[in-house]
Amino acid sequence: MASNDGTIKYPPRKPTRRKNWWLMVSILLLVGLGTFIGLLTFVATDLPAFDPGQLSGTNTTLLYDDKGQVFSRLHAGENRTDIRLEKVPVELLDAFIATEDKEFYNHYGVNFKGIARALVRNFQTGDMTGQGASTITQQLARSSFLSSDKNWERKIKEMFIAFKLESVFSKEEIMELYLNKIYFGAGAYGVQAAANTYFGKDVSNLTLPESALLAGLVQSPNNYNPFTHLDKAKARQKMVLNSMASSGFINEAAASKAYDTPLNLVKSQNSMKYGYYMDAVVEEALDILAGIKGYENGDNAIYRGGLRIYTTVNAPLQAYAEEFYKNAANFPRDTSSGLKVQVGMAIVENNSGDVKAIMGGRQYEQRRGFNRATDAYRQPGSSIKPLTVYGPALEQGKMPFLVLDDSPISYKTSSGVWTPQNYDNKYKGLITMRPAVQYSINTYAVQLLDLIGTRKSFDFGRSLGLSLVDNPGTNDLNLAALALGGLTKGVTPLQMAGAYGSFGNAGIYNQPHFINKILDNNGLVIYEYKPQPKRVMTEQTAWLMNNMLQTVVSSGTGTNAKVPNVPTAGKTGTSEKITDVWFCGLTPVYSGAIWMGYDDQKYKMPDAYGGGSPALMFKAMMTKAHQGIKAGEWSMPGNIVQVSVCSKSGKIPSASCPHEQIITEYSLKDYVPTETCSLHQTIMICNESGELANKYCPDTSVFSGVKAGENSSEASKIPTEKCTLHTSFNLSVLSKNVVKICTDPRHKGQLYQANITKPTQSGGCPTIYVEEMVLPPGEHLPPCPLQDHQTKNVKAKDLLDKIIN
Repeated sequence: MASNDGTIKYPPRKPTRRKNWWLMVSILLLVGLGTFIGLLTFVATDLPAFDPGQLSGTNTTLLYDDKGQVFSRLHAGENRTDIRLEKVPVELLDAFIATEDKEFYNHYGVNFKGIARALVRNFQTGDMTGQGASTITQQLARSSFLSSDKNWERKIKEMFIAFKLESVFSKEEIMELYLNKIYFGAGAYGVQAAANTYFGKDVSNLTLPESALLAGLVQSPNNYNPFTHLDKAKARQKMVLNSMASSGFINEAAASKAYDTPLNLVKSQNSMKYGYYMDAVVEEALDILAGIKGYENGDNAIYRGGLRIYTTVNAPLQAYAEEFYKNAANFPRDTSSGLKVQVGMAIVENNSGDVKAIMGGRQYEQRRGFNRATDAYRQPGSSIKPLTVYGPALEQGKMPFLVLDDSPISYKTSSGVWTPQNYDNKYKGLITMRPAVQYSINTYAVQLLDLIGTRKSFDFGRSLGLSLVDNPGTNDLNLAALALGGLTKGVTPLQMAGAYGSFGNAGIYNQPHFINKILDNNGLVIYEYKPQPKRVMTEQTAWLMNNMLQTVVSSGTGTNAKVPNVPTAGKTGTSEKITDVWFCGLTPVYSGAIWMGYDDQKYKMPDAYGGGSPALMFKAMMTKAHQGIKAGEWSMPGNIVQVSVCSKSGKIPSASCPHEQIITEYSLKDYVPTETCSLHQTIMICNESGELANKYCPDTSVFSGVKAGENSSEASKIPTEKCTLHTSFNLSVLSKNVVKICTDPRHKGQLYQANITKPTQSGGCPTIYVEEMVLPPGEHLPPCPLQDHQTKNVKAKDLLDKIIN
């Protein structure tokens, strides 16, 4: 705009957005800096006391049995040997530096560039818990003085202590302390213990592949444990070797060769008492401590924290089990190649879920190694039937007298036609639930499961703690899995023992557990088990199932499991491919499960079965467990009555039902049968043709038969066709002893001569029940005794009236 004097005036320039942006950033930086300084000041005043003794010190953790007595101890010193740095191979040092702290020799305890990179990475992932970027010095500080909380306060404390360590110790001393302190899993602290635990050798003799594996363990010892997760351990080893190559310690060819070299892992013959049980306690303790603030580094707390862990173990029973399973005479013979049959066993208290004893193998071999009692997921075979077929069926009102036809059956599936078969390829025809359980009949179980539905069966099994799978495309929602035990994942002996315990605990399920209480080193309770009993079935269902399982032991497939003078129930099981055999059972006090098989599932056990060695082992364990205690009895709950039924129909017996086919069974009052059997018929059979007799048949007999389906295996099918061999009267019959018999159904197949009236008599056997029969010469039958079939003489007057009329 022009002014009066002709000069141009411009409007004042507005502040630019750039200037405002820098102002805002400056303010934020000042605020952030002030906050950071304040945080540093606060954390610096709350640092733990710097005690160099903690760099290698340890407190013993005590384990107590179910009587409150110390039965074992845990501390790092049990598996820890300090070594001098010069004994450590260069390859192992390089592996640690390449993986954990590439700038170890160039920083003063903290790698600020690494922290910056971790900040960016955490910001990008949204995880701002202060993970990553810990130097070797910081890791030593954390494992010696701090918890493993994932927060920035702990991270800052770690940095302060790292500076302190660097000011007191040389790099070589810090590395030596670190290698002797760090945890490698399987109870091994320090590289010397790790070398011995995993490879059975001194640390100085470690090779490059072995060094790379050990260096990879420290990030997550449990996840990378090669005894239990070899695939993960190898993947981690490969990452370490690649880091060594990229850092210039080795070339890529050496890295590739080291990765391809087989690892010779050792299983030292560790004779530690209660080894399998202690391992299970440690695993459960780790899960518990992970949820307690300040104890997130569970291994450190367990092996160094001086805890008091009160377990559920029955120490004498556990000791007995360890000796029993060492004895080769209790097992099938080894294969020709020396392969041993293995075992997994768990004994659980019914009313509490307390695990009293376990065995993860025939002999303890490796600390924190593979535990077959808790880690071996195997196919349960028929031992699953009470948990996924008969239990849920009873819940739906299917009583033990339910009759189904044990005959060949087929089902259409997405992959074709499935034809389940009995283990012996034999069939019994019409049977009730009790013999189906007693003799482990597959076709009955499949048909019953089809009646109740797989979803109800699946949910019932899940409620008992079974690891059933329900994923799209891969699940256990099918007849083969739930009726015959061909599961996607399988089950463990501990799961099966806990599930069977519900039948002995009035239908209440308790999660099996090893720990009841944990105290810290000052005697303060930091954890106490809180029972969470869950009713999964009615008391009546549990008792009925239990009662049928007792029949399995008394006179079925599990007779070898009978515990002397103790009520015993149970079920055998063999997987379809004969790779797994089971016995699962219970007494009024304990439940137990025994699995037997080979670790390598390609080997079968054709000569073994659940009623053999597993049942005998169950008997031995339970006999020991019940020494000095009263087992008691299972008392029948209310609303259960006894009923007499026809074993071929499951209904009230009719006059035609043979006496030997009438059984006494238990039932809920609401499901007592009200219909009368209509399957049995009493008929005359021609002995020559085997068909229905006609009046011309010379040789006949009374037959009580059952109506059965065309495809049934029922042995006593009723003929439907009349005899065609005899169509007219044969004069030769006159020379035979021909008598008239009464076939009234009330005779139940007993032969009686019919009462035939004379002209001067009335009454007698009705003609509809009168048939002719040929007897051997001279043989006679007693007359029909039925009161309404007797003859009476007619008075003369009545006879005269009858003739006139």
